[in-house]
Amino acid sequence: MLAGLMLTIGSLLFVILLCIVYFSKRRFLSIRNKIYRYMLIVEITLLVTEIIASFCLYYGNNEIINLLIHRVHWSTGIVWFALLYYYSIVFLNNLEANNLMEVIYSSNQNKVMSVIFIFTSILYFFIPFERLDPLNISYIPGAASYFVLAFCAFVVILIVIYTLKNGKSAPLRKKVSIWIMMIELIIIFGLQLMFPNIAFSAIGAALQMFFLYFNIENPDLEIISELKTVKNEIDKSNRAKSDFLSNMSHEIRSPMNAIVGLSESLLNDPKFDEKNARVDIKHIASASNNLLDIINNILDISKIESGKEVLEKKEYSIGNVAMELSSIIEARIGDRPIKLIMDIDTNIPSKLYGDSTKLFQILLNILTNSVKYTEVGKIKLTITSDVDGDYVDLHFKVADTGFGIKKEDYNKIFEKFSRLDNATQNEIEGTGLGLVITKKYVDLMGGKIWFESEYEVGTTFFVDIRQKIISKEKLGLISDPIKSDGEINYLDCTGKRVLIVDDNKLNIKVATRLLDPYKFTIDTVTNGKDCIYKVKEGTKYDIIFLDHMMPEMDGIEVLHVLKKLDGYDIPPIVALTANAITGMKEMYLREGFDEYLSKPINISELNKIINKYF
Repeated sequence: MLAGLMLTIGSLLFVILLCIVYFSKRRFLSIRNKIYRYMLIVEITLLVTEIIASFCLYYGNNEIINLLIHRVHWSTGIVWFALLYYYSIVFLNNLEANNLMEVIYSSNQNKVMSVIFIFTSILYFFIPFERLDPLNISYIPGAASYFVLAFCAFVVILIVIYTLKNGKSAPLRKKVSIWIMMIELIIIFGLQLMFPNIAFSAIGAALQMFFLYFNIENPDLEIISELKTVKNEIDKSNRAKSDFLSNMSHEIRSPMNAIVGLSESLLNDPKFDEKNARVDIKHIASASNNLLDIINNILDISKIESGKEVLEKKEYSIGNVAMELSSIIEARIGDRPIKLIMDIDTNIPSKLYGDSTKLFQILLNILTNSVKYTEVGKIKLTITSDVDGDYVDLHFKVADTGFGIKKEDYNKIFEKFSRLDNATQNEIEGTGLGLVITKKYVDLMGGKIWFESEYEVGTTFFVDIRQKIISKEKLGLISDPIKSDGEINYLDCTGKRVLIVDDNKLNIKVATRLLDPYKFTIDTVTNGKDCIYKVKEGTKYDIIFLDHMMPEMDGIEVLHVLKKLDGYDIPPIVALTANAITGMKEMYLREGFDEYLSKPINISELNKIINKYF
């Protein structure tokens, strides 16, 4: 008796030590952790009642008290094994729940098992113990204890069956942990039956608690797991960064090679030939536009992935969007044998409410892709609609006769930096970001995008987006798009005065050169304070081009000061800035600028502004 009692006391001390260590550490309170805590409490009760029962039997003469203590002690065994069942289910399935009742109600099987556990607990109190003998102590005192052991064995069998049936998809580590627990319990049952005078069952439960702690429940394991996850994320991020830099290095250097190489060739050519020079300058301009597209895509995807991209809703007309798209795409097609067809449903409501900027960007990216991947044939934009009360479902279809997409490349279309074989084979420039941005914008607007393609035949993209209707008046016919031949008709603005404000003298030179054909009288200053001074001294300007990011006083601050000047006639002020991330135009207009012009300055956009105000 003394040897068995010492083992039980030792087990109790170790479990108490385990509780101190466990509860002193950071705890992750999932339902699995909560069940483990319940099992710890029940285990301590099991060991304490074992010790009390042994002392009462050996030193006490009250048979009723002895039977009561034994009854409580063995009932804790039922509770512990019931909790072990729930713990195993939660552990194998990664079950999420707030409390044990949610686990019980999570499946019909758990409900049935809970009824069996309750029925077993009630039935146990009707099964008698044998008369307890202090001279011949047995830790299996009669039918009631055999009933509890049988119940425990039943639970072990259930866990084994459940693991075999439902644990196939569980990680190997979890299945190994369950098997080790079950084997240990089977060994404990065997030893308890072979040596009834030693309290193997209580000791075995204590060993299980230690096994669960060091193999599963130790908070350090959770921290290690988190660190591994963080490390994997960092490694993934580093790989993505390396891929990004590799892609960008290649894509940026390609147009830069043309810009730098042709520029140096023109500078160093001793026999300057105007005809050849114009061809080279045309290539430089084309490479510059490609480089600008790359930079814009990088800026856009950066803003999207930072979570800062939001919808900027306003009233707009789909007709205006289509006309602006046609103008840009015709310019990009140039003199290539490609026909652009615009088929716009005349029944579309004339005024809609939504983010027209992002809608424009979605269609522009798809159409630009069609231009890149089409050598000859046609590109057709079709826009139809279905009115539903105060909303309209817009259906966009962009079909081309380009290279098409191989079926094995379908999954790459909306992946970052993915480049299809026909893109690299045909030396098509790009970052592989255009359609990624398009997909994210479509998702942000609550729409959907998909495509159909046949290799060497062509590709068709479909976009569906819902917008609110402002006016149900029909759009009607929109005029045919005007093809751009690259020529600018310059207005004669003789007698009109312009002020250019920029801290970069080379940028001032570029802006001055672009404004010279209009015959403006041009003044320039390199900081915001001089701009305010020029206006205050009474110089009358007809338009001001104002840079944003300048030292001491930025463009927005200058704008606000100018707007507050009393008694001065402030002309239209154009934000002239390199801050060209999507959404910046709207921000500048909200701040009070009359127009927005991004750097590098687009001659067509500049011409639109000049024509608007003069």
